[in-house]
Amino acid sequence: MSDGLRARKQQQTRDAIHRAAVTLACEVGMESATVAEISARANISPRTFFNYYPRKEDAIVGFHEGLPSDEELDDLREGDDDELIDDIVRVMLALFTTSDDELLAQRRSLIAENPNLIQRQWVRLHGVELRTAQAVADRMRASGAFSDLPDIDLAALVLVVTCSSMLRLSIRKSVETGEPARIEPLVDELLHTLREMLSTLR
Repeated sequence: MSDGLRARKQQQTRDAIHRAAVTLACEVGMESATVAEISARANISPRTFFNYYPRKEDAIVGFHEGLPSDEELDDLREGDDDELIDDIVRVMLALFTTSDDELLAQRRSLIAENPNLIQRQWVRLHGVELRTAQAVADRMRASGAFSDLPDIDLAALVLVVTCSSMLRLSIRKSVETGEPARIEPLVDELLHTLREMLSTLR
């Protein structure tokens, strides 16, 4: 099996586990949803489940150590300096959203009803931020425009965490206000606000 095909099959399995975890938790409640039942719905063994997610809460949240994908990170390493923040936001936004509006709404509902899921989301997100920041640092070094910075790795992490924070704020606002599941308009608004503040602070 080629590396590309293996990666696609792994992603399909992760997605199946995530979907099964969310739908089951919505049906029976998060406490009653078991790894055994989630695995059965995803047509895998419990042992395979733990190869992808350490806990059922992580499966509901949907984050794992392989996000963003290698392909997404390779794309992030390319691009112009003035598009860097937009590209980071695009990559991070893809982690929080899905083409399935119903699944997205179910996940948001579970997170709103179970505050402990928010903590699991942020714990898992930290690993995602570190992985993303490595690619951003590579892009910044290749650019040459950031050579005067004393610590490019730290600067890259600051950028990624800042973008990630905007997404978290957008999700929180969406959950609290009951606005539509899509958070892109909220993210765009916060991104505009960030740029205005940075321009003012110069």
